[in-house]
Amino acid sequence: MTDINTGLFENFALKNWYRFLLYLGGVILILSLFLEPKGIDIHNMRAFSSYTIILFIIVWIIDDIIYKIVGFLEIENQDHPDRIINKAKTLSIFRYIISFVALLVWSSWLFNYLN
Repeated sequence: MTDINTGLFENFALKNWYRFLLYLGGVILILSLFLEPKGIDIHNMRAFSSYTIILFIIVWIIDDIIYKIVGFLEIENQDHPDRIINKAKTLSIFRYIISFVALLVWSSWLFNYLN
């Protein structure tokens, strides 16, 4: 007998933290279109979730570009593995800096909208 998996979140995998915040921003935006909670300014909630979506789509695109550059460097410099390691270290540091800055920007938005 074969198993049929019909779970809604079966293929839903969040591999990076920024994808989680991207999906969270989307859920908040969708909920803000249909619900109006008391004590929360709905316009601020929609603006915050829109900014969250935009910011983390940009981070996702930059992260994919960096991974493709590293893959290209591996193909291009197969004869010189030391070059690959040095350039990959530089790109990974750049990637972490971008992620850290994006998280700081998002955190500052969160604290501004909470106050």
